[in-house]
Amino acid sequence: MAEKRVKLFSSSFMSFWFMAMNFILVILLMWTVGAEYAPEWKKYQREYYKLFAERTDDPELKAKILSTPLEVQQVWDPKLEFVDRCMTCHMGFDNPAMTDVPQPYKVHPDFEQHNFRLIGCVVCHEGQGSATTVHNAHVMHDLEERFGPYDAQHIGWERPLLPLEYVEASCQKCHNVMEGPIPGADHLNAGWQLAQENGCKTCHYVVDGGAKQAPELSYSGTKFFNKEGYSDAYYDVRFGYLKESLRCPQANMEDGAKENCSAELVEASADASAVASLSGEELIQKYQCHTCHNFTAPVQGAGPSLYDIGNRHDENYIRESITEPDKVVVEGFAKGAMKAAVTSYGLYSDIEANPGVLDTLVTHLAGLKGGEASAEAAAAPAVVMPNFNFNDEELRNMVVFLLALQEPTVAWPQHAFVDKSESNGAAASAGPSYTGKSGEEIIKLAGCVACHKLDGPERSVGPSLWDIGARYDKDYIRESILWPDKVMTPGEPAYPKGLMKTTLDGLGFYKQISVEALETLVDHLASLKGKS
Repeated sequence: MAEKRVKLFSSSFMSFWFMAMNFILVILLMWTVGAEYAPEWKKYQREYYKLFAERTDDPELKAKILSTPLEVQQVWDPKLEFVDRCMTCHMGFDNPAMTDVPQPYKVHPDFEQHNFRLIGCVVCHEGQGSATTVHNAHVMHDLEERFGPYDAQHIGWERPLLPLEYVEASCQKCHNVMEGPIPGADHLNAGWQLAQENGCKTCHYVVDGGAKQAPELSYSGTKFFNKEGYSDAYYDVRFGYLKESLRCPQANMEDGAKENCSAELVEASADASAVASLSGEELIQKYQCHTCHNFTAPVQGAGPSLYDIGNRHDENYIRESITEPDKVVVEGFAKGAMKAAVTSYGLYSDIEANPGVLDTLVTHLAGLKGGEASAEAAAAPAVVMPNFNFNDEELRNMVVFLLALQEPTVAWPQHAFVDKSESNGAAASAGPSYTGKSGEEIIKLAGCVACHKLDGPERSVGPSLWDIGARYDKDYIRESILWPDKVMTPGEPAYPKGLMKTTLDGLGFYKQISVEALETLVDHLASLKGKS
């Protein structure tokens, strides 16, 4: 009996596949209708009304709550150009009865301070306000794991949700921490205070004043947002880059710097055997010698260039200059600065625990014989930001402050920034106001702490001001402020000459300081007698 065969495009074969495709289409249609009928947000609204009803004993009110229609909640502000539907799921944000429930049903802290039904949520928390699914609205903690390196086009919108630890950065959109503390924004206030205390404006231009020796930070909250590469510290490029730049300023400067960063952040009490295994170059990184010394060109930094030190000095000299730096001082450089710096990085404690560390350093430095330096490297010494050794809380506060500095947009109008001039590499601005400030406040605003110590006799880039009132009278102090190149500290020549005058000019100090404010500063410095 002949075997019956079905032709590939026979009527029976086509009928089978036609029926199969129709079945699949019906299933997809049912799924689409079901998804539209029961979207994710409706599930959250039903649960919210259920939890809310459980918190009342009034039968009539309970029935009214449970019969509330499910609908999308929305804030739309045409002036700010955004649509915010966050409260579609976060229904309890202004309901004081919802204090003991999980998110997204929980009441917002201090909800009386702002009318969220007018301003919405994304103004502070960021995220995609128009979305009505958890994933599309947040795209948060597992951003890198789910999407790989940050790509705004791939994700389809501009900003992921701000982590709660940094959300105070958004306060700056409507308020100005530089004009005074913002109630409830403790981390932002503390970050601005740290920026002043550590003299950030000495090198960076920040909003309305500062120098131009280092990158401008006026828009640091948006400047690094789409920077390529991912941080190991945080899931979002923006937060990770800023935090790493503060923890280890060299980490984002060049390729391979992250590996160096791990050495620089080692505690001074690190295991001696681990330190002993480091190479000379690794020890240079660990003790941050490159912060003051140039290793790539015969150009001076805060300290003399070590680019070709092996050609200029023998090992005995190099060894003595490390162990007794105040005894071997190159003319024109600050006495005491090196000893204070390397002590803070644990060099001497490491040498005491393992003398081989000193031998490795000396051998490495003696091997630096110079060579052909690039024109770019020889043009000027690199400005290297010191490691301020911020603790975790200080890091958080500084990142909050830097995130708060964002470029003005139509959507979020900010206080007008003073125009900046690129002439001579300096910023021409109105500068900070010193009027009515105390002497201590003027010192912070002028960035004096970046070069002078006020809490001890150790030298930094400039002489210590810890006990200046016990050493000099008011006339000397006043003259050293107004004509710093004329008044040189005996036995401690300023380096480099003109640095203080140039820095204060860049800050607009001489244009802004009034006679009264200058006398306030002089009186304060004269009161510093060196007592704790």
